Amino acid sequence: MKHKRTHKWAFPLGLLVVVLAVVGAVSLIGSAVRGVQNWVDNPAERRSYEAFLANVVARAPDPFSAPEHAHNPAQLVDIALTALLRREDNTPADFNMDDYGNLVVPQQAVADMFRALFGIDLPHYAALSRYVYDFWFDPVQQAFLVPFAGELVVYVPRVTGINRVGGSVELVVEYLLYEDTNLDEFNQRQELVAVRTMIIRLNEQPGNALASWQIEQIRHPLATEIVAGAPILR
Repeated sequence: MKHKRTHKWAFPLGLLVVVLAVVGAVSLIGSAVRGVQNWVDNPAERRSYEAFLANVVARAPDPFSAPEHAHNPAQLVDIALTALLRREDNTPADFNMDDYGNLVVPQQAVADMFRALFGIDLPHYAALSRYVYDFWFDPVQQAFLVPFAGELVVYVPRVTGINRVGGSVELVVEYLLYEDTNLDEFNQRQELVAVRTMIIRLNEQPGNALASWQIEQIRHPLATEIVAGAPILR
């Protein structure tokens, strides 16, 4: 009966492979933990995203797979107008007001902001006429008219997760119902309530003075994309 030949280094070599595999797995786990820790311990980065998204989620636009496929393009124009009228530091923009209490926002300013935010041209005002919204286009003045007393903020964002996809970043964003006072019956400030969660994909635009990020997509999250208390890192 013939016996199989075994190399004297077979067992040590196999053991080394197993050890390296374990070390690699531990290293990967450690990297993931450090990644989560870095995100949790970096509130400045989260606040930066939230400051940008404040004008995006203010009135909860419908989801879209890409800006050019948005079901309601007037909502995207509304985001551009909101970004012009309410800066990230909450200081109001400087636009003229007409005799009827409307802010007069030049079409070119809206077009520039729209392209910075969505990477496509501003829709023609005729394409927006079938949507009921708190602004309208005046072809005589070549400007959008926005009621000064109009409510701009319904929701504020809270970023709870991040997922980097190539050159883009997907954020898990809770929409918090906003109220100016936000006080209970005892005059104590209440916690803002999250009413929905969305995934918003952004593409960074270094050096763009109008928008730090371009909005690529807003969509509903999958069940596997939300981890309570921790962001998603891939």
